[in-house]
Order: sequence, then structure tokens, then C-alpha cells
Amino acid sequence: MIMPVLTKTQCSLDKVKSLLWKQTENHPLGQPRYYAVLNYSYSYKGLHHLQQKDLRQRWDRRSVFNTHAFVNGLIRKTFGRDIPIWWTIERCADYEDDCGNTKKGMFHSNCWIGEISDEVLEYPSSHLLPLFAQPDDFGIPIGNRSCDIDALKLLLLGACIRQAKWVGSHPRSLFIEDVPPNEMEASFMYGLKDINSSMNQLNTVIDWDNSSFYKP
Repeated sequence: MIMPVLTKTQCSLDKVKSLLWKQTENHPLGQPRYYAVLNYSYSYKGLHHLQQKDLRQRWDRRSVFNTHAFVNGLIRKTFGRDIPIWWTIERCADYEDDCGNTKKGMFHSNCWIGEISDEVLEYPSSHLLPLFAQPDDFGIPIGNRSCDIDALKLLLLGACIRQAKWVGSHPRSLFIEDVPPNEMEASFMYGLKDINSSMNQLNTVIDWDNSSFYKP
């Protein structure tokens, strides 16, 4: 069996991605606790298709980054201003238009979010309190759920992110999970998978401005 030979560029990219993970894992404000995928294909209320003018923005990188900034603001004013957050973007699968032409897919986002302290839930802010009344996937107000504090944090974090106009209430617009520490590196590397052939991809995949990467 002939083993594939990594090019010099691929080796360099693997090294950079490993260094990015090490920096993230050892971040002064803590490593990620939650992983989320934001899908922008649906309307805010999840009841109808997006209008064409709104749909076009889902192909615009700067508009996606603006949504990242907005979600960062939601999370930090709700759960604490020091929560670290990291973002990457990737395209959905290519598709054919009505004329048979192949078109690039719209963007969706990967997001990693740091720890939420128990104290935040014990003494909720004015931004957090209303989220306890938001319904979960079964229509039950989050505050009425019988669950432990870690599950409650996940429900409230999801409700917080869903306030963003590009996310909203559609079940498929947001995937979010509490990732065990020993699985977080694999989750993080998955979000970097499109950085695979050029150093320039570091700047097209990673949202540096809205991520908690730092310069020592």
C-alpha cells in the first residue's frame, strides 16, 4: 500500500492548525466548552423561505462576520463579557441552478464558546431573565424544565443565540452541544477542515476579528 505524501504546504498548514488549537486550549479565559453550528437557510420565525434580497446576503462573507459580531454581543451581555468565542465559516454543498449551472453554496458558521459559570444562572442579568420563559424544542418554557444546571446552561445558550435575526426559531438553524474536554480538539479541527491547500485559506475560513485568538 502506498501512503500519501504530504506536501510542504500541507505540513505547514497542519502545524499552524495544531498551534491554533494549543492556543485555544490554553486560552487565559479558558478553553471552549460548547460547539455550535449556525445555519442561515431559514427565516427568523422559521415559517417561510427567505426573500431573495435576504438570501443573497448568505453568500456575503462580510455579512456573515457581522452576524458573528452580533451573536458575540448577545452571548457576552447575557452570560458575561469575558466568555471566549471562536468562529470559522464554511460553504454548504455546491448546487445547480434552474439553468443547470453549478453554483457555490451559501455560508454557515462553526462557533466554539467558553464556560458559563453557575453564578450567572444563580444571579441572572436582565438579558438572561427573559430567556427562562423561552420555549425549548418541545414548547416547554426553559425555566420549567426539570434538568441539571449544565443542561439548563445549554438550553439558555441556545435561546440566546436564536435571538439573532439570521438564526431564529427553525429547528435546523442551530445545532449546539456541550462537548466533553477529550473531544473538543476533534471538534475544533473539524471546523478547520477547509484549510487544506493554501495559507490564504486561514483568512477566508477563520473570522479573526470576532474570535478570541490572541497574540502573546
